[in-house]
Amino acid sequence: MDVYVSGIPVNVFELLGLGCLIGFLSGFFGIGGGALITPILHIFFGIPFPIGVGSVLSQTTGTAFSAVLRFWQFGDVDAKLALMIVGGNFVGIEIGVHLLDWLNQLGRVSVGNRLIPAIQFYLQWIFLALLIVIAALIFIESVISRGKKKRKLKQPLGLLQRIPMPPYVSFPNSGVRRISLFAVSYSALFVGILTGLLGIGGGVIFVPLIIYGYGVETHTAIGTGLLIVFFSAAYGTVTHAIRGNVDLWLAVPLLIGSTISAQLGAITTRKIGGNSIRFGFAFIVLIVAGIIGVNLLHLIYG
Repeated sequence: MDVYVSGIPVNVFELLGLGCLIGFLSGFFGIGGGALITPILHIFFGIPFPIGVGSVLSQTTGTAFSAVLRFWQFGDVDAKLALMIVGGNFVGIEIGVHLLDWLNQLGRVSVGNRLIPAIQFYLQWIFLALLIVIAALIFIESVISRGKKKRKLKQPLGLLQRIPMPPYVSFPNSGVRRISLFAVSYSALFVGILTGLLGIGGGVIFVPLIIYGYGVETHTAIGTGLLIVFFSAAYGTVTHAIRGNVDLWLAVPLLIGSTISAQLGAITTRKIGGNSIRFGFAFIVLIVAGIIGVNLLHLIYG
């Protein structure tokens, strides 16, 4: 059974299956899934980036809400930290959406002997660079941690806690005694720009940021990251819907599949250690980065 998204026929059952997969990963790793699903929709289904970005954000809103309810029951959500972040995040989203509009108006760029839509070329490079950096950092840390013969791993050091720039805030529920308010605000602004530009809820960046930047334990970082994803994706959905970038025929099948499986992913995290979760997360991200890299080579060299 096919539906038409921007005039492109797409199989509903394939969208449902993709939604189930992304939903499980969202609940398990604390991500909205946009960084994974948006390039997949473009590469394998031919969905234009603006429509994919807006529609995936709407799907991400429902998926994140479903998963965060389960983490809330586990006590793994720091609402104060999440609310502190979303303020700067919303400002960044507006900037990101305008950047997407600008890229969409650039037309085509010449690469070798080929003319490639600018938005298609540049966004895939941004996705590729972002995913490789995130995966590499997490993968290296996970390998080092696994090599240590200790029964209990120490809580990751919060690098941003070292910034001596008052005023400071604390998040007792996450074990963060003191961190600069500017460090929290500006990191949230940066992730918000990527949310509006790439259609990611921010979890793919926020979870590593909360773990390694703020020094929060993995399970709490995942639950808190999902709450942030919910707020930022909901705001991004409204912003993109105003521009006509949300297609319900695309968003609804993805949402149905992901909402159900997100609960299963959240439950599964209770049975797996934080280090294993981070290692698996890096592996999944690298797979998607590889898919994007192969598609870029095809675009450039045919």
